Amino acid sequence: MRDDENNFDAVESPAEMDAAEAGGSWQVYFLSLADPADPGRDFGLVKVGITKNDVERRIEQLQTGNPYQICCEASFQSAVARQVEHWVHRTNASRVAQLEWLRLARSDIADVVKTAKQEGERLARIAEAMARWSQSESNGKERQPGSGEKRLHETVRGVLTDLCPVKLRLERTARSIALEAGKVLRIPGIVKIWPFSPSRRFSSQMALDKFPNLAAGHAVEEVGGSFRWRDVPNLGSPGWTDLRAEVECLKEKQRELDTAMLENGNGLRKEGERTNNLARLHGEYLDLKQQEARLTVDEEDLKAQAIQAIEDCEAVAGVCSFRRSRRPILNGKAFCAAHPEEAAQCSSEREAYIRRRIWASRSY
Repeated sequence: MRDDENNFDAVESPAEMDAAEAGGSWQVYFLSLADPADPGRDFGLVKVGITKNDVERRIEQLQTGNPYQICCEASFQSAVARQVEHWVHRTNASRVAQLEWLRLARSDIADVVKTAKQEGERLARIAEAMARWSQSESNGKERQPGSGEKRLHETVRGVLTDLCPVKLRLERTARSIALEAGKVLRIPGIVKIWPFSPSRRFSSQMALDKFPNLAAGHAVEEVGGSFRWRDVPNLGSPGWTDLRAEVECLKEKQRELDTAMLENGNGLRKEGERTNNLARLHGEYLDLKQQEARLTVDEEDLKAQAIQAIEDCEAVAGVCSFRRSRRPILNGKAFCAAHPEEAAQCSSEREAYIRRRIWASRSY
């Protein structure tokens, strides 16, 4: 059975699939509900979403079938609208009522909008830094850090000191939900489970290695690399040894549960009970997702500053490294269509596994 370390997922907004992936300036909007018969009524709900068109047109689409009036409380343009939308949803995970709707008093909307604008500016800086220096090859040189880079490194150490235990607690909670749910395919409002049979997956790297001449006709060269902080806290640091041991214990128990579920698929119940303990764990999960989202953006902001500072160098001693080089990127779909026999030799076995999706909102 395949290790399921990365098989926890959280439901994202439908905008995840949106054409906003392609970039460009979109509108981030904040919509509320109003009752014309009772203008003072506060439904305590706000919809945060994005649209490429006029917000009024989006309201027109949403108004159909809604007995109450939809009003725009605020909107603003952003080149990173999708990221802003996701940031708002993730940092308010415990307030999400249904997908893009947050439980929020009308009087609190202005503060959320102000914060979203500020984060939008920060996210735009991150995107700009990544776009500028991630596409240029590094020169292989390491230089000594300046005073500003030393301060940056000290700051990121503080952020990661907070972020790493949050990630471990989040994993602990997710695995606890899996074990509490047991041999079921669904716990309403909390988790959905899918068993996957063994399969074979095409490997682009295998095709590049085994058939370089054929693959060359379906590949383009792009600059790629990985950024790494140096001498910073990580998930293996001694500061959270006990927490990590607890996570490993739960991981082993979940592995045993998953093995049993895969061996007896017919014995899985379609739906399990949403117990008080599961609801408590889900609430803890949502709170931790909020913390993780805020700290992750803080770390990404510092990373963008480091990338801007490192420029074309490969490393700053004691701070970070960012090695970038040209490498072929294969169009796997085109290669498989043009060379089906060779493509069949470039697949690897994927073991059976269980995937769980924990709902990123509270609908109960």
